[in-house]
Amino acid sequence: MKFQLFLITLLFLIVPPLKTFGQSKGNNIDWDKAKWIGYTEDNRLEKWAARDLMRNQPPMDINTWQPTEKELKVVRRKTYPSVLLRKSFFIEKDISSAEVAICGLGLYELYLNGSKVGDRVLDPAQTSYEKRAFFVRHDVTNMLKEKNSLGIMLGNGFYGQNMAFSPRLAYGKPLSIMVLNIDYADGTKESIVTDESWKAHNSPILFDNIYHGETYDARKEIKNWSSFDYNDTSWGSAELMKAPTKNLLEQQLEPMKKVREISPIAILPAEKGWIIDMGQNMTGWLQINVEEKEGTEVKMRFSEHLMPDKRNIDPASTGIHVTGNTQTDVYICKGGGVETWEPRFTYHGFQYVQIEGLKNKPKLDQFKGWLVRSDVERIGTFKCSDDLINSFYNVSMQTIEDNLQGLLSDCPHRERCAWMGDAYIVAEAASFNFNLKGLWQKTADDIETVLGISKAHFKDTFPYDSRAPSNVSVGKRLNLQARPDWGAATVMIPYFSYIYYGDTTIVKKSWNMMEGWMAYLDEKVQEDGVINGGYGDWCPPGGNVNMDTPPALTSTALYYQSLIAMQKMAIFLGRKVDASVYKQRANTVKKAFNTRFFNEETNSYGSQTGNTFALYANLVNEDKKQLVANNLSDLIMKDKHGHFSTGIFGHRPLYTILNGYGHSKVTKHLWEITDYPSLGFVTKEHNLTTWPEHIANWDKTKRYHRNSFNHPMNSGFSASFHESLGGIIPDEDHPGFQKFYLKPTFLEGLEWCEVGYKSPKGEIKSNWKRNKGKIIWSVTVPENSVASIQLQMYTSKQIKLNKKRVKSNTFELTSGEYVITIK
Repeated sequence: MKFQLFLITLLFLIVPPLKTFGQSKGNNIDWDKAKWIGYTEDNRLEKWAARDLMRNQPPMDINTWQPTEKELKVVRRKTYPSVLLRKSFFIEKDISSAEVAICGLGLYELYLNGSKVGDRVLDPAQTSYEKRAFFVRHDVTNMLKEKNSLGIMLGNGFYGQNMAFSPRLAYGKPLSIMVLNIDYADGTKESIVTDESWKAHNSPILFDNIYHGETYDARKEIKNWSSFDYNDTSWGSAELMKAPTKNLLEQQLEPMKKVREISPIAILPAEKGWIIDMGQNMTGWLQINVEEKEGTEVKMRFSEHLMPDKRNIDPASTGIHVTGNTQTDVYICKGGGVETWEPRFTYHGFQYVQIEGLKNKPKLDQFKGWLVRSDVERIGTFKCSDDLINSFYNVSMQTIEDNLQGLLSDCPHRERCAWMGDAYIVAEAASFNFNLKGLWQKTADDIETVLGISKAHFKDTFPYDSRAPSNVSVGKRLNLQARPDWGAATVMIPYFSYIYYGDTTIVKKSWNMMEGWMAYLDEKVQEDGVINGGYGDWCPPGGNVNMDTPPALTSTALYYQSLIAMQKMAIFLGRKVDASVYKQRANTVKKAFNTRFFNEETNSYGSQTGNTFALYANLVNEDKKQLVANNLSDLIMKDKHGHFSTGIFGHRPLYTILNGYGHSKVTKHLWEITDYPSLGFVTKEHNLTTWPEHIANWDKTKRYHRNSFNHPMNSGFSASFHESLGGIIPDEDHPGFQKFYLKPTFLEGLEWCEVGYKSPKGEIKSNWKRNKGKIIWSVTVPENSVASIQLQMYTSKQIKLNKKRVKSNTFELTSGEYVITIK
């Protein structure tokens, strides 16, 4: 007996206990009795359930392409049907509390007694569904009655996405699992679960695809379908479906919501119908109010641009050449009065909507745009006396907002992919302005789910490795194994979350993944400290043909930056030996980097990006930093005649570096000009409200290039508004703004500047204005935080703190409000 007990004890120590299926924070959900259900019968007409897909891509010069019918090579494909599921039940006792836990894939809406539960949309967030799926909790205590009926409407989302790119991207047909836990006042409990006793029917949604749009037939609406009194005897039985994953987790990320209403600014006559101008490029959808006869087909097509004649939309930039068709919603009227409709299971990236099928010219008040994104908190603000600079900030924020869709996407229409390089570039700017702690944790977890599942690119010399993630961090469209520069997000996303939010959990959870990625680079990729290759300084002005910085430079700089990040995180984790090893490797890489790329005669790394990114990554030797910055200024003002030539890596820190090394006049110049290439060329000359994939020398009389016009990677530079003009810089040795620097650039030409940031410790404010030859700088330092004031460009005699002279041009401030006066 003792020997048996010994074996049992030994087995327990060797084999860890199994994880509880669906375990989550708070009370665990017992999924054992619940079953995945769906409905595969399909009564939709081919006319509505399928759409045409153009399989041939047009050439880059879309202005001259006039395809023949043969060249279009059209194929027709159906979506999986959207379904309704319902279950009625009685409650005969007083309720203490009631909660629903539900996962509906790809997307769901939950109904109870005829009403939608909650205000979440496009729920749950996208995951790699074979690895994990999210469930969501809803408190329904106040919605239950004596007689009740639950209803679930399902759409395809990314789970059933079989239209764009390839049908192989689909995981399967829509399905759901749900548990309703009821706690009664007498202490007893009851659970209502999804199983084969539920009834099922096709929904009025005849077509739904996350890329292509939605078709809704209001004539097929089933009134009160989720109410207790509805007679469902004609409905079919729900079908048991194969579980997509065994890893069902509670979604911790903020839900998608309709966060802001956007009113259209104009209605234009079109060749067919009318064109609605929303006044800004946005992500979400159009809500319509129409009064038409039964059977009227109201067709809405979405784009970022108009054709030069202004009488048709131009869908080229939204991905028609790769997804196969235009973003299109269709509403079929039921007649009998005013009808209000908006889609449920799709979203669009657009500024213009061409609408057909209306008998009369529509009015502006018939339409309402909804900006739809993850409902993360806005925590950063910026405003200054220059309207053009304000437009750069506002365009940056709009572009970021438009791509917070349960992940940080590269664009909200064409790809909708979580490209890792894009996330790295914009992470700091986004973290200054939105609370993305939950999104970065999901991103890190997503990256872990795609380790080792993609092949290396056939053009690369980088070998396949099980420790390497994919270029895209979630889904099936992973675009091969991550190259060394894009893969840097494996380390830097957790690190940025650690630095900006003080998030230690993400470091602990991601350590093995980060360590594995770095080991892969150390063992198989770097050659004597240098990494040869990568995507490089992506999308400089005019496109990648104008890339003037070798990918080896930026990849090696990112490798060094990752080594330093690993060293600092290892110190936090108490891994002193690891920290020492990473530091030694970083020293080796820094020496190799300068040996390979630094030109002693010119004090340059060969390009604007070379100089900027070397300074940003702290790879430049101390005695050379100012000289490299001076050369950067010359490369801009002399070699490029006052214009930048940087891609995403070089542009991210460009203005912060210029300002920090005394070249703010160059920044001022770059922010004043409006000719090509410049930021003002985008926002003032072309009135764009989001950043394009790259700046090109567009001709207003012709069609715009087919590249996306809503790419958040090009918002990365906007970190400079906080870290440079406001001077709010995190101290990486004291994460979460326990300590931080205040080192503002009082940019010439600005009369005032106001910058705010809600740090984990509280509100930080850095507001300054010019007044009679002085700068009046108002500073707020939150509780339990220390600010290090850095004013090295001034002498202590020029500085007063609360009207008293200071002893040094650098000093510390504890929590409180201060006024610093600078002559």
